Amino acid sequence: MAFIIDAHCHLANLDVLMPVKPLMDETKKFGLDFWLSSALTKAEIAWHQKNPDKRIAYSAGIHPNYKECDLELKDIEELCIEKKIWAIGEIGLDRNNPDFAGQLKIFIEQMELAKQYNLPVVLHLVGHISEAYKLLKQYKLPYLVHGYAGSLQGFKELLRLNTFFTISERLLKWDKKELLRAMIDSKRYLFETDITRDYVQEEETNPLLRLITLISSVAEFAEIPRGKLIEQQQKNFNSYE
Repeated sequence: MAFIIDAHCHLANLDVLMPVKPLMDETKKFGLDFWLSSALTKAEIAWHQKNPDKRIAYSAGIHPNYKECDLELKDIEELCIEKKIWAIGEIGLDRNNPDFAGQLKIFIEQMELAKQYNLPVVLHLVGHISEAYKLLKQYKLPYLVHGYAGSLQGFKELLRLNTFFTISERLLKWDKKELLRAMIDSKRYLFETDITRDYVQEEETNPLLRLITLISSVAEFAEIPRGKLIEQQQKNFNSYE
């Protein structure tokens, strides 16, 4: 039986606001039973190491535009050596950060680590798609582009690589319907909440359940059976194992 994966979230960050383990237990009855969590601070890495769970695989990386990110390259490499992380990320380029040269440098350094330790890469790409593509095609690694909501042309460019994409709530807009359809037609997708403590709404008791709502909304929006979406996302998830 197919199960559902939240392919990009921040469980350690969310746990500061509300304990995530009871939330995870609740989602199982809806079929959601695995999480790819991204750690962007030393405290978040420590949380994952202190709270191992067979339902969670975590990545770590130096974010291109997250001021609270206090990780250094040596922190990432240590996790690679100890085989603690399933991927490096989220890393990449962000047009909202004016220091392009600085973020490109640390992006390349982390790509070199991914190559050295043969790890997938979780990508945060906001703008600079052509620049990112030129770099990524040199490495020939598995990529997961999280929350992509850029141009259709940029999507097609990234699709030439060994790339999967996470579908998020950002694509449930009429001006993104063509992109969403292209992503579904490519069959190279998973789903994400990107949940952090800052995204929890007032009186929301279990934000992890947003993924269930998202998949149903995508099925309706794109006029495709929900079961087919779930089967395809599990097939794509299995390709990383």
